[in-house]
Amino acid sequence: MRLQKLLAAAGIASRRSAEELIAAGAVKVNGKVITTLGVQVHERHDRVEVNGRRVHVEDPLYRLLLKPRGCLGTLNRPKPNKAEPHEDVARPTLARYVTDRELGWQVVAPLDFLSEGVILLTTDGALAERMSRGGGHVPMTYHLKFQGVMGESELARLQRGWSFNGRPVRPIKVEPLATTGKNIWVEMVVPESRPRALKAAGEAVRHQLLKISRVRLGEMSFEGLKMGGWRDLSKGEIRALRSAAGVGT
Repeated sequence: MRLQKLLAAAGIASRRSAEELIAAGAVKVNGKVITTLGVQVHERHDRVEVNGRRVHVEDPLYRLLLKPRGCLGTLNRPKPNKAEPHEDVARPTLARYVTDRELGWQVVAPLDFLSEGVILLTTDGALAERMSRGGGHVPMTYHLKFQGVMGESELARLQRGWSFNGRPVRPIKVEPLATTGKNIWVEMVVPESRPRALKAAGEAVRHQLLKISRVRLGEMSFEGLKMGGWRDLSKGEIRALRSAAGVGT
């Protein structure tokens, strides 16, 4: 296994950050400082250290968490806003629902403060890095609340897709769920984890996107979870997720 891949698998850092650690001389293999990328190591036989601390490769952990609305999608303490120094500090984060943060969880497919739904926590550095750069073809199912009422032509326009930050977004499915006469709920399946890309969908059809709720991440549903609750993934779910993300098993 390449050294940078081992560091990612151990949850030390993403593959890219691991390469930076190696280049900076922070990594030793069997007592020797390594600054060359691509060095092959054995996770059981070789002693790998980062800044003097032994690296242990254990089986990665995977957790599905139902993020509430009005919660920052991060495990880190938010940085104070200079203009409003108390604004962000008062906002809750995922840390209130994750009591074992020392395990090195990374938040995958995070949601915005006002969005709700399922997110992934993992210590699998390779998967986290892959999904942070687009996630292969992991389908995400959203229930989206748009202002106003949409006709068939507008739903068809959403189905054709749109662009966000120079990258095409093409839904797999767009289907109306319900309407109040003033607003409409739409179910959308799209291999896209960026909530802001979904807001651009509203701009494409000139309907403000009022609410985002992610009800499925890949094959995993929110069912059985209460807000702030979580569960571990099964072995089958892990295999399916890594395969969809394009990460080798």
